This record gives sequence, structure tokens and C-alpha cells, in this order.
Amino acid sequence: MPFPLRVRRASCASAAHGDIPTIYPEPTALNKNHETKMKKSMKHSLVTALVLAPLLAATASTVTLGDPVPNTAGPPADGGIGYRWTVTMGDNDAATFQRHVGAWSWEDNSLFNQGAGEPPVGWTHTSDWVALSLTAPAIFTLRLERQEGVPAPTSGNPNAVAGTASMFPSFSIWAGWDGDGADNHTYNNRGDISWAEDLSYLDHLDNSTLTTVERSWNLPAGNYSIVLGSNAPATDTQRQGYRATMNTIPEPSAAAFAWLASLAAFRRRRS
Repeated sequence: MPFPLRVRRASCASAAHGDIPTIYPEPTALNKNHETKMKKSMKHSLVTALVLAPLLAATASTVTLGDPVPNTAGPPADGGIGYRWTVTMGDNDAATFQRHVGAWSWEDNSLFNQGAGEPPVGWTHTSDWVALSLTAPAIFTLRLERQEGVPAPTSGNPNAVAGTASMFPSFSIWAGWDGDGADNHTYNNRGDISWAEDLSYLDHLDNSTLTTVERSWNLPAGNYSIVLGSNAPATDTQRQGYRATMNTIPEPSAAAFAWLASLAAFRRRRS
């Protein structure tokens, strides 16, 4: 991040008041000492900026519409979760994409009895699944919001667009990818998924009132599965448009270690 510089301009006296000369002090020992300290301070600031520059430079994320391990219909069916998106990010990245999901894709209250202790479930094939790969430890932030005007063509209307009135963004995240075996019509949106045995549940965000939600996690490098959907009553059959924005920043301890290593290398080069 560039550091802002504030410049203070000297004011000039008007001709009516006469010229006021600028007086520079004679180069005494005190002034020379002050000048030396200023030069050292400026050199230190320059070194710090040079060391930090590589840490602040963004890497290039990739977003692909597709599954890293495409599913096969079988028999037997194989490929595990049908991922809609594959995203690769470093520790200082941004990625964004948009599409549409079912209005009650993340959770369908008609499929379970929460009062009887049945686990909440969502619809696997009307949610959008993301295969995320982090190449370095990072603080990862996901923002999910309504998006107007997303194309959602159907066989009867190739110009159809998704709605947003029933888009209440909700999501879940697991460690790992599931790329083998068959999938199922529903999934546990708040825990481990029995048919996706390669995933380990991490967290979820349940929302039925807001149009935009956001959450961050401190994650090690590795693969993650994220499901995007909506939590609306099962009444609106129109597809719902969303926009997902993902950001990463360096994990604090990793960033500090990299800074110290870069500073040590710089000092070795000077010696």
C-alpha cells in the first residue's frame, strides 16, 4: 500500500509588504548532526518500504467456471461434489464472480423437522459449489450479496434473468475437496456431509433477512469447499442472482516472518 505524503507549501509575502528573505542557518555541528540523523531516518524508511513491497504486491488469482474433477454419470457415478467454480488464490488476492442459485437452495425447511432434532439440509444441485485452493496461509474473506440482471436462460426463455427478491445469501465452508464417489440430492449445511467423506466441516453463515453477508477466517494453505445458496421460504421458483467476492491478506505471523527474513537478507547483502 503506498504511503500518502503530505506536502506543506511555504507562503510568500506580497510585494506590498516587501520581500522577506529565507534565512538558512550556518552549518554548525548541531545542524550537521541533525542532518545525519535525518539521512539515517530516510534510509531506514526506504529500506522498510523496499522490504515490504514484495509482501504488499498482489498475486494473480484464477477463477474457472468448472469442476477440478468433472463428474461422470456412471454406472457407477463418480466425481463427488459437482463444483460450479474452481478458484485459486495466494495470500494477497481478490476474486469475484456471479451466477444464480435456487431461492431455498442453502436450506429447505420443508425437508426436515428441526423441532424433532433432524439436521437442516440444503439442495445439492440448486446450490453453487466452489473448489477453493489457497496457495499460502491467509485471512480469507467471503462476501455474498444479491446481484441484479444475472442471465438465467431457460428452454422457454433464452433471455430470462435471475430475480433477487428471494436471495438471502447463506454459505458453508469445509476443509478439503470431494472428488470421488457419487453425490446426493441434499447436504448437511451445518456439519460434516455423510456422502462427502473427504470434507471436514469448518463453519456456516445462516441468513434469512439480509441482502449482503460477509465473514472472514484465518486459514492455512490447502483446499476448501464452499457452498453458496439462499435461505428463503420454499415459494419462489425463480432463480436468484448472486455476486461472490473473495479476498485474502497475509496471515499475521506469516507476514511478520517474511518481513524479518527479507530484512535479514537485505542486511546480509549490505555486509
